[in-house]
Amino acid sequence: MSAASGWARLAGRHPLLAWLDAALRGSGQVIFMDNPLTGLLNFVALCWGAFAGGTTLAVAIGAVVGNLVSTAAAYPLRADRAALRRGLCGFNGLLVGAGIPTFLAHTPLMWLLLVFAAAGSTVVTLAIGRWFDARKLPGLTFPFVLTTWLVLLAAYRLPGLPIAALPPAELASQASAGGGLASIDAFIRAALRGVAQVFFVDNPVSGAIFLLALAVESRWCAALAAFGAAAATACALAMGADANVVAHGLWSYSAVLTAPAIGCVFLKPGPRSLLYGAAATLFTVIVQGATATFAGTLGIPALTFPFVLTTWLFLLAWRGLGTDAGQ
Repeated sequence: MSAASGWARLAGRHPLLAWLDAALRGSGQVIFMDNPLTGLLNFVALCWGAFAGGTTLAVAIGAVVGNLVSTAAAYPLRADRAALRRGLCGFNGLLVGAGIPTFLAHTPLMWLLLVFAAAGSTVVTLAIGRWFDARKLPGLTFPFVLTTWLVLLAAYRLPGLPIAALPPAELASQASAGGGLASIDAFIRAALRGVAQVFFVDNPVSGAIFLLALAVESRWCAALAAFGAAAATACALAMGADANVVAHGLWSYSAVLTAPAIGCVFLKPGPRSLLYGAAATLFTVIVQGATATFAGTLGIPALTFPFVLTTWLFLLAWRGLGTDAGQ
């Protein structure tokens, strides 16, 4: 009996371990992986980022708390047990838990709000799931986006939640050309940071660990996530995006999710879906710029909404082509 099957059997017999297993799978499900080892490695990458300076310890702790709370909240809400066991009730809460301490000051009230918002993200996940299931579309990270946007917008009117790192609200204007990256090494680091920025981490080593975590479950997914990061980095630079912003992975993290979503997760892998996924990846960069412009007028970040919108559009269009979806 393998270690994975042994762990699954053990978790199936003990409620506390079943909750922990679901939470670890929820960590893996941030990038579509139903694997507790992937989820554990994701937390290792978060901790490395906190240690090496790519994020703060509060973000790493917030991710763990958000994941555990949102998973626990699914039980009294009578979420579908199969979905809960696969971690589908935890990954949005993890991102909420990482996002709130990224943008708000680390006060006691912020931590109370984080717990409440993480539990609330499960309510949003289940509500959105009902609506989207009828249309055979995945909710993706939209519950995280919606919950976090609501919290950050509320913070502007709630002085008890001091803002730490939100972009200033400003009307759209043409940006100046941003140059390029100095070397191939700088390009690789930027792409790896793009992978890590999915979890609010600005560290290339963490990005490499996140890719390793994906490869534990799916080499296809790991390869396409790496492709998404590299393609979006190159595309943003070619269109004149600020090289410093590109270097920190902030033009590529949504494409990291889009590439595997279209290339191998929701569509059957094959030449057509891979080519289609490449097109979706590049389109994500355009949506990233548009979302950043729109969200910037409100003083909030784009988060992963470019990935969400692009994936929804491309999945709906694929149906219109008369082609069957995969998972």
